[in-house]
Amino acid sequence: MLQNEENNKIISQEEVSDFETKDVEKKGLNIDTTAIREALLNFVFPLISLVVSVVLIVLFVYPTIKDYPEVKAELDQKNILKDTLQNKIGNLKKLVDFKEFVEEDSDLVSKVIVSEAEVPKLLDQIHQIATNSGMTVDRLSYSYGGGDQTGASYNTVIVSLGTETNYEQIVLFMESVEDAARFVSAPSFRYSSSRSAEGDNRLSANFSVESPYLFVQSNAVTDEPVNLDVSSQEFVDFVNMIKGLRYYEFLNIDVEAVEETEEATEEEITEDAPEEIEGTPEENPPVEEAPPVTE
Repeated sequence: MLQNEENNKIISQEEVSDFETKDVEKKGLNIDTTAIREALLNFVFPLISLVVSVVLIVLFVYPTIKDYPEVKAELDQKNILKDTLQNKIGNLKKLVDFKEFVEEDSDLVSKVIVSEAEVPKLLDQIHQIATNSGMTVDRLSYSYGGGDQTGASYNTVIVSLGTETNYEQIVLFMESVEDAARFVSAPSFRYSSSRSAEGDNRLSANFSVESPYLFVQSNAVTDEPVNLDVSSQEFVDFVNMIKGLRYYEFLNIDVEAVEETEEATEEEITEDAPEEIEGTPEENPPVEEAPPVTE
């Protein structure tokens, strides 16, 4: 009896289960989760990974590739700066080791290329060179010239020298200009022949003598190289050349430096004492112009 009841219950449960299954199938609610999971793994996740990769490329990789040339150029500049600073440190250490000799050499160079106009000393030097060559100084005037058109950091003093001389004295004057300590050059000179009252042939020579002076400016910089090697043979030869030049002591201490204005001011210096006079044109016109002579 009991067994029959249990069998009836089992049959009833199976009927109910079959009924529910049929009912669910009728309603279309039968879901296969395995297929959904496989679809997610095979399509959705790769698609999400692709989208994330594209976003990363757009936001990070592409800007890096785009800026690569600029970054590489900046890196190259940094490497060049590093090498420059390392060489600079080495050269500065040499300058410190040879400090005493560097100061002495600096004084010598400052006598060749001065940092100020020092017009009275320049006029006196040219006057000494002319008189030591045997010339008679008739006229000595000066003016200030502009720097080189390429933007060089120097200016010039232009001295106009008028003399009574001869050919041998002109050659000796040019040789003395080349050996003078302060750098001077004679870009041009003219001379004309005349006869004195005694019947002697004389030359009236006019020289244009120029001397540069530097504009000294002290600026603290770190990336500028120091190319001066005091131990190099080139530097040693340069210093020895400077030591072989002739330095003229300042004798005419009463010479006053007067800058020319619109009306040129001339200074006439004689062996006795200097005197400022107004410039006058040459009586004899120039007949020949010689090539420039520089130091």
